[in-house]
Amino acid sequence: MPNCAFSEVIMIYLDNSATTKTRPEIAEFIQKYSVENYFNPSSVYGPAISVKNDIDSARSAITKLLNASSGKIIFTGSATEANNLVLNGLAKKNKKILVSSGEHPSIYETAKNLCNMGYNVDFININKDGTLDLRDLEMKVDEITGLVSIIHVSNETGAINDLNNISKIVKNKCPSAILHCDGVQAFGKVKLNLLNDNIDAYTISSHKIHGPKGVACLYLRDGINLRPHILGGGQEGGLRSGTENPAGILGFAMACEMMYADFDKKRAYIKELKEYFVEKLQDSGLKYIINGTLNNTLDNILSVSFLGVRGEVLLHCLEKYEIYVSTGSACSSKKVGNRVLSSMGLSNEQMQGNIRFSFSEYNTKAEIDVVISALQNEIKNLLS
Repeated sequence: MPNCAFSEVIMIYLDNSATTKTRPEIAEFIQKYSVENYFNPSSVYGPAISVKNDIDSARSAITKLLNASSGKIIFTGSATEANNLVLNGLAKKNKKILVSSGEHPSIYETAKNLCNMGYNVDFININKDGTLDLRDLEMKVDEITGLVSIIHVSNETGAINDLNNISKIVKNKCPSAILHCDGVQAFGKVKLNLLNDNIDAYTISSHKIHGPKGVACLYLRDGINLRPHILGGGQEGGLRSGTENPAGILGFAMACEMMYADFDKKRAYIKELKEYFVEKLQDSGLKYIINGTLNNTLDNILSVSFLGVRGEVLLHCLEKYEIYVSTGSACSSKKVGNRVLSSMGLSNEQMQGNIRFSFSEYNTKAEIDVVISALQNEIKNLLS
């Protein structure tokens, strides 16, 4: 590891869109609950019923934070599973499925698979800023549309889609269509009102909001019927059989509530971090392009293309300083190219030089100073 100022740095983690640090108090709670309340919630004696009641309380708490109408929360092992559940569970051969070209792989690849199986699937374009092309959406929604799935916040660039406008377009053209949104990057970072926005289904994930890994959920409005995802003992309303993970579910609910506690203060801090990062970039002398716009992106995410270098090489150079970033979605890290950035019309040079920085409340301005210095050093070396 290089010497000078960098020697004082233990680790700088700027890949919070891939996963987040579990809050210590949540980890402690999970350990304690797992030891003391290990009962199977499907059993019928008192302690097991108490665990089941705890899980139901977690459902209610999450539904309240979503500002949703009465509906149900289906707990799953991951957001990928939840997204697969909603697409595969609602797909009908006589109905059209619409998803955007900016979706997370768990939606996009599932939609492609349904298309290969003979389902009527179409993809909606995205704009140069990464948001959904609303004109293309309006053109493609019709009376046979059964399901529309649109990401709320892009995991690649942080572009924020306007759910209210999207819902109005979908429901005006086809009132019976079900609108699902992948809210994994949005939940805990934007205020939600699924009832007001007329959203039928919404996916969120624990490990993106400082909760434990291995637990996520799908919110479903009342009256929506899915085909079961995993058959067996009938847990999760018969849609996802298998013994629940009570400690993980309760840790998830804790993380949800903690994300919205002191919400405005936390958001202001993250915004300040991102603005500081951009200011330091502007003064760095580096050649770069920010992907998307700064005025309609989540403050947690900044996608930057450094010109003349390869993002993957730069990523590994930063590892020498124990600085951890990404070149995009962790779920696509083994694939060549970047589908979302390509759909936005970025050049090959921009896509090759892309680095995604994603912030959390655990980051500091001092860390950003170190990252900018490391970028200057390593890009200079790569270009020499």
